[in-house]
Amino acid sequence: MNQHNRQEGAAQERWAIDPQRSRLSFSLRHIVVQHIEGRFERWGGTVFVDRDQPSLSSVEVWIDLPSITTGDEQRDDHVRSPEFLDVEHFPRATFRSQVVQLHGGHVTIDGRLELHGTSRDLRVEVEEEPIGQAADDQPRYTAQATVDRQAFGLHWNQDLDVGGIVLGDQVKIRADLALARVADSAHAAPARS
Repeated sequence: MNQHNRQEGAAQERWAIDPQRSRLSFSLRHIVVQHIEGRFERWGGTVFVDRDQPSLSSVEVWIDLPSITTGDEQRDDHVRSPEFLDVEHFPRATFRSQVVQLHGGHVTIDGRLELHGTSRDLRVEVEEEPIGQAADDQPRYTAQATVDRQAFGLHWNQDLDVGGIVLGDQVKIRADLALARVADSAHAAPARS
């Protein structure tokens, strides 16, 4: 960013994910009940947007894993246990962008997801919601990604008597985002590692 030391202004913006108007949900195939769906109650992050040079934009998201809920308390306890997420030892997941590409109203974000003590590449596809949908004038986006849970060491499964296994490996993630502008004491992009 230092090499792009120009006047910082309206073209550079910092936004925070509004936790009251945003939702982070997931689903994965389940042989018995077709799909398990759930969400995370506590999560957030920041978005830095450079409208002149979109490639300098960045995203950071954190997820409080103990806040997972699927509507079944016994199942949630199991998912939090050492057999699965092991939230006592790995209480948080993070995603940090590395490359942001803009194609019209479509954004592709390539970054690293750290989950269960493992870091892997992840591609996130982002679509802007139709203009005028939000009465509060907050920008709205839908972000989607697919995570292979096996790649993060989340191997638990159960064989069925009739053959096959209970859980699929592909977890579909969807974030419905509402962003709130952050007052700029610093307009600079977050430091990149």
